[in-house]
Amino acid sequence: MKELKKYMLFFLMLAIVACKKDKTDFQSDNRKVTDARKNSTVRLVNLGGYNQLQLNGDSLTNYVVRAPNDPKGGLYPGTLYFPDNGRLGTTWYVPQNLLDKGAAKVLVETKIYNPLKNPLELEISEDAGQAMDYYLLPTPLFGVTGQPPFVKVPRSVASPANPANFKVRILNLSAKVLPDQGMEDLLGPMSLTWADGTAVSDKTNNILPGQYSEYVELPYGTAQLKVLTQNGIQIPGGGPDVLDATTSTIFGTTLTYAPVKTYAPGGVYTIVVAAREFDIPYRSGNPGETVKGYQNSFRIMNDISEPLNLTYGRVQAVNAVPGASGMKVLINGKMLDGPMNYTAHTNYQSLIVGGYTIEATDASGTVLAAKTFQLDANTNFSFWVHPDANGKTTISAIANDLSGTFVGEAGDDASSSRFTQEFPFGIRFLNLCPDVPYLTLTTDNALAFSSVYGFNTIAVNNLRPGIAPTTSPYIRPYQDARAYQIMAFRSSPSVVPGTWASDIPVLTGRSLIAKPELYVRGELPNHEPGFYTIALVGSTKAAASEKAKMIIVKHSK
Repeated sequence: MKELKKYMLFFLMLAIVACKKDKTDFQSDNRKVTDARKNSTVRLVNLGGYNQLQLNGDSLTNYVVRAPNDPKGGLYPGTLYFPDNGRLGTTWYVPQNLLDKGAAKVLVETKIYNPLKNPLELEISEDAGQAMDYYLLPTPLFGVTGQPPFVKVPRSVASPANPANFKVRILNLSAKVLPDQGMEDLLGPMSLTWADGTAVSDKTNNILPGQYSEYVELPYGTAQLKVLTQNGIQIPGGGPDVLDATTSTIFGTTLTYAPVKTYAPGGVYTIVVAAREFDIPYRSGNPGETVKGYQNSFRIMNDISEPLNLTYGRVQAVNAVPGASGMKVLINGKMLDGPMNYTAHTNYQSLIVGGYTIEATDASGTVLAAKTFQLDANTNFSFWVHPDANGKTTISAIANDLSGTFVGEAGDDASSSRFTQEFPFGIRFLNLCPDVPYLTLTTDNALAFSSVYGFNTIAVNNLRPGIAPTTSPYIRPYQDARAYQIMAFRSSPSVVPGTWASDIPVLTGRSLIAKPELYVRGELPNHEPGFYTIALVGSTKAAASEKAKMIIVKHSK
């Protein structure tokens, strides 16, 4: 019996072992860099167009050159330190393990099908107490003169004192460029401004070539920072468009490209001005032909990895109550910015995510309306105080999409087509006039608006008082749009656009221009980029003191 039990136990153990299966690891590591690599505080900023790099005599890039007819044109094998395409890009942090006692010898050059001899040698070193950038600049080989081949610039990696702010400075590396094809001269002192030309700070004004300003702290948010010369000429910010050589504007318009960007709380940025290659019209060629040319341009550099905003949202208030002067909006009992007169709005304020009580009071402190509100991270809201359809004062919290991202028509495989504009024109409409039960907006002669990749008609048709469209509520005029009007119509669910409301003043695209004096050459563009709300406010009644009109609120700085 004992022997039988031993045999049974033996076979049971065999069965257990036989049933045990190895667990297959279905996880895969998709990281392009898988080793425990630590970067130094030294960064190469490649503004000279170099694509190959050697460090202490070792090639870190692939040195592969493709012929123009090569079927693999544009495809390059990755390397250990450049896993994407094996070529030097705009910025590269030097790994600490490649430094010899904190220093290294660098050689950069350009390898293309038509040979170009432009090797540059320099020595870099790490200072444990100060992060450092080495800016590699265009050389006389490209017709850019009056500056060294590289400059060494200290970089801040310290967060702003106020965590709801970002830090920014301007670095002026402008140079003399060839006047080919009528290229204008933009060399000189530079100033950092907001979209309307207002100076960001005295500390970032009139920075001489070869110099940089100190960092200044600004409230985080979506803004179009610009760079102006001493004469008020706007410096182009790159972009994909053809550059008009004589005016540095987008060819075919009077607009100068400058990206609209959300500067993150805790972010640190450098706005650097340096010569950059553009496509410019070829004067001696056929219409549409272009050649390459260099012009001074600005770029936005992240001096630290851009933080993810999980803490703050942005809010403002707008007074759309006819006859209400000195209105105050309180958030948890604290006034937002300052008192507002009719059609005015407050400045934006950053708030920590969470629940809030919003109150609107008149000048004497009497509460006109109140509501509770939940603020999420990385959102932007306007608190519109306005009469509802019955004439009672209410508060509408309306979200503003400042991402510049929109979805076009689905592809053949039903996948969505997502697009992001860095030079956006986004306009949404609101009906805050109880006297107009259905409002429809059109452009000239009751025609539909021209919009990039079309738009959802609910954004403009039969808008009801106090009800904001939430599904694709924006129209996006083309940057090179012809002069256009914005007209209001009294419509109905069965008749669109309806009857022109001739008692409501017509707006034009140029109504979006904040400061016409910004355009020192004298010719105004047909509109300005940014994110806008156009709201119908007031009353259409004959005895009304505040007649119906459309007001414009710009949400990007």
